[in-house]
Amino acid sequence: MPIKLTTQAYCKMLLHAAKYPHCAVNGLLVAEKQKEKKKEGHTGPILCVDCVPLFHGTLALAPMLEVALTLIDTWCKENKYVIAGYYQANERVKEMRPNQVAEKVAARISENFSEAAMIILDNSRFTVGCFTPILSIYDHLDNKWKCREPSIDSFEDWTEAQKITSALLENRSYENLIDFDNHLDDLRNDWTNPEINKSVLHLC
Repeated sequence: MPIKLTTQAYCKMLLHAAKYPHCAVNGLLVAEKQKEKKKEGHTGPILCVDCVPLFHGTLALAPMLEVALTLIDTWCKENKYVIAGYYQANERVKEMRPNQVAEKVAARISENFSEAAMIILDNSRFTVGCFTPILSIYDHLDNKWKCREPSIDSFEDWTEAQKITSALLENRSYENLIDFDNHLDDLRNDWTNPEINKSVLHLC
């Protein structure tokens, strides 16, 4: 079952990559939890309503990842969300394939959510205007991650996502983005990014 991205989820992924252009970055995608009775007959796309930026620079620190996953899983349960996917922007501009870290974390997510997706951002097509979707989506099929070509069908509203992401990049909103690394540096830093969420809502 394909995933679709809301404007908020897409914006925050790109702002995370824009804040640390010299680093690899990663994070989690969250979706609204489906009601139990709907699960069996549910055929529509999974709507990823938000993303949680995790780390920049060193992505493979297992203890920090465990702490992050535990906290985010608790937050998801409190808000009736589920961790539905993983995103990563690689350090090298032309490196578009998922690496071992991406596959490992995404596989871990898919153990708890079978329709989990993995997104790799394409740094080589990153512009302030964001005129085309700059990501590849990988679905977990037959125990392998298979790439789906980027398409505006992967968005709840591509026109809105493009316009708002471009506006936030021009306003340098990425300077205010908080990832889990920033939270660990100072626990007052809120990794749910309420300020950016407000900015997205304001521009909608």
